[in-house]
Amino acid sequence: MGDSEYQREIERCRCEIAEIEGLLRSGHPDVEGLCQALGDWSAELRILEEKSRQAVSLAARREG
Repeated sequence: MGDSEYQREIERCRCEIAEIEGLLRSGHPDVEGLCQALGDWSAELRILEEKSRQAVSLAARREG
């Protein structure tokens, strides 16, 4: 996966997280389910951010 693909997926995670946070703030009754989803998307975001950093670092070493 290239950096632009990682960036698209990172943005998708951020959008999903923002939507879930909005639902929680608005008083959505499924707090437990939304918290689980928030945890899942947050974990996915951390994974993608790390992989993106690694891909950028690897590309820089190849160019260097």
